[in-house]
Amino acid sequence: MSLRDAIEGITDGLKGVVLGSVILMLAMTIGNLSKEAGGGIFLVELLGDRIPYWLLPVILQIMTIVIAFSTGTSWGTYAVSFPLAMPLAYAVATAHGLEHPMFFMTICFAAVMDGSVYGDQCSPISDTTVLSSMCCGCDLMDHVKTQIPQASVAALIAGLLWTACAFLFA
Repeated sequence: MSLRDAIEGITDGLKGVVLGSVILMLAMTIGNLSKEAGGGIFLVELLGDRIPYWLLPVILQIMTIVIAFSTGTSWGTYAVSFPLAMPLAYAVATAHGLEHPMFFMTICFAAVMDGSVYGDQCSPISDTTVLSSMCCGCDLMDHVKTQIPQASVAALIAGLLWTACAFLFA
């Protein structure tokens, strides 16, 4: 490989990384703004003792599915959701006097991760969905349509299991 080809390869590689870096930076900025604005504290005061504890994981899962599908990013969804979800999960666990609050928070953490990845992988505006359809040489919407049924079954099973684990073991 010539020096010129190596430099062109490095330049092309950096171009691909810049967009992802900007997206992650903006996601962290949104997360910090949400944290500084007190969104988590607001949710704790509003809903902390009103939500049935066994229902919170699936609510978080559905919320993050909608956010990630709408924005096309799981990392951005993490940045927005975690500062809201984790204080709320702790407040709900405390308000209901759960025997294992850290296990309950782990379930809520996993539900946020699950919903974020589902929404990102099924979103037609997600970079991973666009790139995987391009690499396979198939139409973007065909790729999305074939991905949604299997991912939805997995998300439904996960939601049922999050609810059952929270109800039975937390």
